[in-house]
Amino acid sequence: MPEASSQAVTRKAVTASDLFARLQLPTLSLDALSCGCDDERQLYHWLADQCLQPYQSSDQQRLSALLITLADEIARWRGSSSRRLQMLELVREYALACVDGMALRRAGQIQATGPSLQADVRTATRVLQQLALAYSALAQQIRLEPGLRLLSRRRNVRALHRAVDAYRRLLQLAPLFSVETPRHSWRNLQLLVQLARAQKLADQTVRDRHHPQRRDCVAWAYIQVALFASANPGQLSEPDQERLWSLTHQWQRSAFIEAEYTDRGSALLASLALDQPPIPANRVENCQLDLRHFTAPLGWKIDLKRLLEQLSGEVQRDELLRRVYHGWADQFGRQQRRTPTEQRCEILVGLGAACHHLDSGTPPDRDVIERLCGGPCEPVSEDATRPSLRRQAAEFGGLLPSAPSFGGRWQGGVRDSRADRYRPREAGVVDFSSAGMGLRLDSELAQKVRTGELLAVRLTDSWQLAVVRWQCTLSDHCRVGVELLASEALAVRVQRQTDAGHLSAPISGLLLRAAGQGGATLVLPKPLFKSGDRVELLARPGGRSLRLGSEVEVGKGFACFSFV
Repeated sequence: MPEASSQAVTRKAVTASDLFARLQLPTLSLDALSCGCDDERQLYHWLADQCLQPYQSSDQQRLSALLITLADEIARWRGSSSRRLQMLELVREYALACVDGMALRRAGQIQATGPSLQADVRTATRVLQQLALAYSALAQQIRLEPGLRLLSRRRNVRALHRAVDAYRRLLQLAPLFSVETPRHSWRNLQLLVQLARAQKLADQTVRDRHHPQRRDCVAWAYIQVALFASANPGQLSEPDQERLWSLTHQWQRSAFIEAEYTDRGSALLASLALDQPPIPANRVENCQLDLRHFTAPLGWKIDLKRLLEQLSGEVQRDELLRRVYHGWADQFGRQQRRTPTEQRCEILVGLGAACHHLDSGTPPDRDVIERLCGGPCEPVSEDATRPSLRRQAAEFGGLLPSAPSFGGRWQGGVRDSRADRYRPREAGVVDFSSAGMGLRLDSELAQKVRTGELLAVRLTDSWQLAVVRWQCTLSDHCRVGVELLASEALAVRVQRQTDAGHLSAPISGLLLRAAGQGGATLVLPKPLFKSGDRVELLARPGGRSLRLGSEVEVGKGFACFSFV
């Protein structure tokens, strides 16, 4: 987190003119629109004549370019504010449908990581950016335009809400598709909120048929996206992100903005000087932070006390709520400080690659197993026979799940050797702490890495096991945050005991010794193994019989099991 400057902070009031100037809005310089339309009815018929459908993939890019141009021209058009508002409302209907078809409906699909979708998501982002800019320019015109005060306030609150809503939708897309948040998005959003608060419009509700409750206001829209972004959505799967987004619709009325305060506990801290989401107060407890940067007129806090009280009774029954609660509550938070660095490292992607490079080719000695697991090894029965492949397939429902394989693969008629398939890839290290590190990946390597992926990272001589917690795709590279899983890792072979009492063929896995007070865990491929399975851990001269316990960690194709 960029810390606020320690220099003296002025308490001079910030005027609406100052806030609009910081938004860098276009001037009214256009006498007529290129489409020739002069009101909402003409624009409706003109768009219908274009025969472009927002949910037709072949039309989406052309329609998006058309909407971006229209929003840009309306932002600079010298027409009256009432006509501009009506025309923007029509453009918004097309824009939201286009964003829904190009991005939101494709979240979680198999092809959702390809360059085609990334291009569509960036186009959808530009549509929302331009829409927010056009509504912001309209709000500036309405403030300066003479007329009946009541009608002007109604149009002004609608324009401000629509601009905030466009940024809210844009900021939902970034973590959902692991793309970079456009520059100044958070800064502009919070400037608009400050404008609404200064004019006492932030709490006035407006009709919005695209909102689940059909009515919304600037404060609720901002609080919702602040709650969503501060809960680390990039660490969640697509279904969990969508569920979190739905939950924040319900939670937005249980939190409120407070500009003057002395207690920063159980809150999110926002500053107009920072282009980032509000920061949970528990993350900055160890920082020498000047609260004047986060109080009026330079910022505010979002008080979460009432919301945390509501969640406290539900966190034990719901893993998602537990994670969110721990991210906000005062008694939790990041204890480690990240240190910037510029280093190179090697990484391995996936359980198979980690097993390949850590495997010595022979079962580990029994004393090594005992040191990692604790307790003596139980001898494995030599009478246990390996069942046939047909029997294994029958016991797994007719299909043997994938497991780490050391055989070659065919690609284009050429056998892909395990050495090439599992070769280490180079990456950059941008920061580190005692619990993890931030990595910089090139575009080719970024295509192979997803949130929840198992990685092995080597900075010097030894490999360290880690799991990807978040990723963000930038224009020329990808940033990835990983959490270290263990201080020591050992490649092992495991045989699963079937219901008939036979042992399966040896399957590669990893035996981990967690750092600190944590115990040993077994990393095995999913869904081949599950909690409650009996397995034999091979060792020399005799193995060890184990029963798999709970899943301590679950990721892409693997699970870490406790065992007894």
